Amino acid sequence: MGGIGTKYKNLKRYKKIGEILVKYGFTFAAEKLSDRGYIPKFMLQIKQQGQQLTDGQKLRMACEELGPTFIKLGQIMSTRRDIFPEDIVNELSKLQDNVSPFSFELAKEVFEKEMKTTIESCFKSFELTPIASASIGQVYEAVLKTGENVVVKIQRPLIKEIIERDLDILFNLAKLLDEHMDKEKPYNLLEIVDEFSHVITRELDYSLEGRNAEKFHANFKNDSSILIPKVYWDYTSRKVLTLQRVYGIKIMDAAKIKSKHWDLKSLATISAKCFMKQVFIFGFFHGDPHPGNIFAIGDSKISFIDFGIVGYLDKGTMNFISNIFTAATRKDVEKIVTNLIEIDALSPNTNIRRLKEDISFLINLYYNMPLNKLNLAEALKRVMEVAYTNKVKLPSQFTVLLKAIVTFEGSVKFLNPEFSLSNIAKDFAKEIYYNRLNPKNLMGEVKDYSEEILYGVKYLPKQLRNLIKKIENNEIKFQLEQIGFDKLQDEVNRMTNKLSLSLISSALIVGSSLIIQNTSGPMMWGISLFGIIGYLLASILGVSIIISILLSSFRKK
Repeated sequence: MGGIGTKYKNLKRYKKIGEILVKYGFTFAAEKLSDRGYIPKFMLQIKQQGQQLTDGQKLRMACEELGPTFIKLGQIMSTRRDIFPEDIVNELSKLQDNVSPFSFELAKEVFEKEMKTTIESCFKSFELTPIASASIGQVYEAVLKTGENVVVKIQRPLIKEIIERDLDILFNLAKLLDEHMDKEKPYNLLEIVDEFSHVITRELDYSLEGRNAEKFHANFKNDSSILIPKVYWDYTSRKVLTLQRVYGIKIMDAAKIKSKHWDLKSLATISAKCFMKQVFIFGFFHGDPHPGNIFAIGDSKISFIDFGIVGYLDKGTMNFISNIFTAATRKDVEKIVTNLIEIDALSPNTNIRRLKEDISFLINLYYNMPLNKLNLAEALKRVMEVAYTNKVKLPSQFTVLLKAIVTFEGSVKFLNPEFSLSNIAKDFAKEIYYNRLNPKNLMGEVKDYSEEILYGVKYLPKQLRNLIKKIENNEIKFQLEQIGFDKLQDEVNRMTNKLSLSLISSALIVGSSLIIQNTSGPMMWGISLFGIIGYLLASILGVSIIISILLSSFRKK
């Protein structure tokens, strides 16, 4: 019965999605759902609305009507400027995660079910009205019994079930659309939905966000210019998160910050250095650094909040990004290409000379350009175009990083529109270099290399023995592919045929010469008839061979 009920609920949701798709002119997608029986045919006749609206506006309004999952998906899509047109991206970036709040009674029920205790026993005071309400949860101010000011994030009831249902539908829809889209496109919708699925599933687990915040706190514990809120684990679970209350001004409110006589340029520099440290030093960065998630705490101090979306960079990718970054600040195109070769990013069809020219063009185009004149999203799009044109396959971890950089661009502009990213980049390149020379980091690398060598020494003989054993048991097959072998084989066959015809022609000439001297048998003009026939056949074959040779020579020319 449970399975039938779930299917029925999904079918109701399919109908709602189909209705809104048709309503805003996305009938082609609704048709695919109808063809598979998810929605009835008559729904395709629903009257369209907003014909005067752009495609971007229609898509934004459809996401808003479809609710939390689709709003989140739209927000993810708004950062993919390498995939979607500018008008689509600009409209989707307007999607707000503010929704109608749910009641305090429901929030209290979720908290007490998770914590196995009452709100009154945990807090000295707890504000009944949320200070923020989003699609997944809402945030309350509170004071612990021990006196610390905190914020408590409580997950929206049943949101997990709603998102899982919508994800199932999105996967089906993406698969249907991919089957009927251009196979040569550099992306497919199923991959985008899969990426989105991982992001939003992690956001549903507040304990993961707590661990992310704790890791950020540890990374910046010795940096007096950065405040990362403390996590209170006694009041944190998968659906509840309790953090230190951050008192400050969101950096989007530059006028209010200025009224405090705080240095906007200094705050912009601190923000940029903090983000660069996250990427280039720690390999663990804020995945959604929009201006609402960055606070100015004082004249020379900022704070990051909301760690639901983060990016990770493995050691190899971190080294690659650092090398590319420092090489770009020095305009060292050769070094950039060398790094691309080292990570096997170049395909056999990559034109190295053309790639160098394109990279040099990009560096000179954007080098030392003031931030108020630099459209970072456009710059990153150009980078992706160069990679695509030159058949360069970049590491997969770049996706979250590029989205974070685009978002961070808008944040810094609120503080200082004239801030030059290249100036801070030059200074920070030195910090990356000194960080690599740090004895602790050098010892870590020596340890890693030693472990790799020991692993190789330990397991290589065993692997070689296994390989030899398989060869002895005839368990390994070698497949050789001769490029151009078929063409060579055809040429040999033609030569063999010509040689055979030449031998036959020669034999006919010799045989006919002997027969002509014989006076027995049928005669014509006093010459043996068989001899004449032999000469004629030999002549025909000879002329055919000569014509074939001449034609072959002409084709080669």
